[in-house]
Amino acid sequence: MEFELEIPKKQFKDHLEIPNNQRIIFSGAFGTGKTYFLDKFFKNQIKYEAIHIYPVNYSVASNEDIFELIKYDVLFKLLEKGLDFEQVEIDKRTFLPFFLNNHATEIIPFLLGVIPKVGASLKDIANGLIELNKKFEKEFKEANLTEHDKIIAYLKEFSGKKGSILEEDLYTQLICSLVNQIQEKGKEIVLIIDDLDRIDPEHIFRIMNVLAAHVDIKKDSDQNKFDFDKIILVCDIENIRKIFSNRYGADVDFSGYIDKFYSRSIFHYDLSGEMTKSVNKLFHTVVLDYGNKKMSLGEVRKDVAGAIIKQILHSFIQYDLISIRVLKRIFSGTQSLKERYVWREGKYDAISNNDIELVKAVDFLIFLFQDYKLFVEKCKVLINRDIEILDSVSNHFFINQIVKAGNVKNYWSNNKERPKEVGQELQFEIQIDSFNLRYTISTEFDSYSLKDRYIYRVNSISDSIGQEIKIDDINFFLLLVGLLEKTDFKSLLNLKFDSV
Repeated sequence: MEFELEIPKKQFKDHLEIPNNQRIIFSGAFGTGKTYFLDKFFKNQIKYEAIHIYPVNYSVASNEDIFELIKYDVLFKLLEKGLDFEQVEIDKRTFLPFFLNNHATEIIPFLLGVIPKVGASLKDIANGLIELNKKFEKEFKEANLTEHDKIIAYLKEFSGKKGSILEEDLYTQLICSLVNQIQEKGKEIVLIIDDLDRIDPEHIFRIMNVLAAHVDIKKDSDQNKFDFDKIILVCDIENIRKIFSNRYGADVDFSGYIDKFYSRSIFHYDLSGEMTKSVNKLFHTVVLDYGNKKMSLGEVRKDVAGAIIKQILHSFIQYDLISIRVLKRIFSGTQSLKERYVWREGKYDAISNNDIELVKAVDFLIFLFQDYKLFVEKCKVLINRDIEILDSVSNHFFINQIVKAGNVKNYWSNNKERPKEVGQELQFEIQIDSFNLRYTISTEFDSYSLKDRYIYRVNSISDSIGQEIKIDDINFFLLLVGLLEKTDFKSLLNLKFDSV
């Protein structure tokens, strides 16, 4: 499943190229493909070299400093680049303590021990470690050992500052030197810290505070930590806002805190526009299996359940209420919508999801989200929104289906009472939330099932004080939420979710 990325790519390119835009917050909701987009954007870039790390994957003990692990992860990513270690320059005051106190042969084993914590690949960095060790051994032999006492004293002072925002240890200087080497090749080097809002709050603010403190220290410079040209923090800024409020209190100024972490403005990543453009093409890839027939969502016309599914998904996409991860569950093959009984009374009266098509449609949709309440909350967002109704259906069509689903207890008795003579009209009523809906029932032959289909048609809707409302003016999601929350419709649904 691919979406057109040219427009968001151009938007992000323009944002990156804003003068002096060294620190960027790249914000987007969970599951909207932020990582996928960034990988695509920076792949084969002539101008930029990206170092992409994922702290959420670290094995972090409670007493470990996540920023130290970030440092090692960045170093490992740089070791994969095949850089020239003869060009690495390290300050002797920093270099010697490591060797005098730990011996050269213990530096590399220490780095090897960090690999499992950051998920690095030994295969990818093996050559870099070998070259790094040769460099260390050579520098060690050339070092002035006569200053042993002074160096050991410095080491003790330094060791007490591990994790300090002022740290300039061996690994920091190694990173800076390797970063500078890439810059000398004419590329801007970018550090991407992904999934920031998916890690422990303690670690989130540790990372952000170190980066902000570095900026405060370098007040006369736009220099980033580790000399990166740009640092991109990837998250949903609203999640960070909520985490900040929970930690520091709702009265603490979030804007005053967060504005240190971006140079110009937050970049809001939104793929919903491109998804909406592609939706009809994508719907042709979704095949619904009804047991006795198969049909793609792109082909539905008179198929009621398919039309409902298609319209609700389209509305969710229109307002960015469905993630790419959820869409992948849909656009990955055939989806089953086979018949099952939803209600039975006595020996003969039974209703299936073929009779109440909205049951079949909602079963399918809550299966995708794996959470009934989540599905209802997303429907609530669309109440009173401007919904784009697809060509093959109408607002009236959905309200008719809601009425039919809301009167299950009277389904058979109403159908038996339906008019027997042409032109005769018998009216029924149903209450959904604060709305009173009056409707009639007629019969139509269904060529698929070779049976009569009962057609429910709403004639009028009035509110709690009896004021009539135009059918075309009412938002069908308002009635759908009322059906889902204020009636026993939920008892008809299949809420046993299989893992996806």
